[in-house]
Amino acid sequence: MKILRTACLIGFLPVLALAQSAPDAPTGPQPFEPVLAKDHQGPGRIGARIAYDKATGLPYIAALIRGGPAADFGFRVGDIIIKVDKNYTNTLTQDQVSLALHGQPGTAVELTVQRDDDPKLVIRSLERRVLLPGSQEMVNPPMSAVGMPPSGLDEVN
Repeated sequence: MKILRTACLIGFLPVLALAQSAPDAPTGPQPFEPVLAKDHQGPGRIGARIAYDKATGLPYIAALIRGGPAADFGFRVGDIIIKVDKNYTNTLTQDQVSLALHGQPGTAVELTVQRDDDPKLVIRSLERRVLLPGSQEMVNPPMSAVGMPPSGLDEVN
């Protein structure tokens, strides 16, 4: 009996050692494409101030810069940012979201937003630009101040 117990323990020891030595797997989903600082350097911005919802942790547009790309392409204050390029924002840290929105002027960034609890998601690609110092921020821009979005924009369910 003692030999059988020892043999069972010896057989299980390698399995136990592997289970203990395995690194902890991340609990949440991982970004589809890593957000690397070297890819997002430069003075280009989208012209929106981002804040984070306390309940969900998702980023939303808190204010727009007058004449900035986000205002020109029809984004609104309160739009919840679901994806930046190919990454869902719930897989990114706040620093990674901010970093993903910056880049070289003239480069594109694709944002998927949810507007006013509408189940349809709005997907728009906009071009980063250099914003002039002292640009005026619009917390609640009038609808006439928001430019008409270019044609060919996609809406997805």
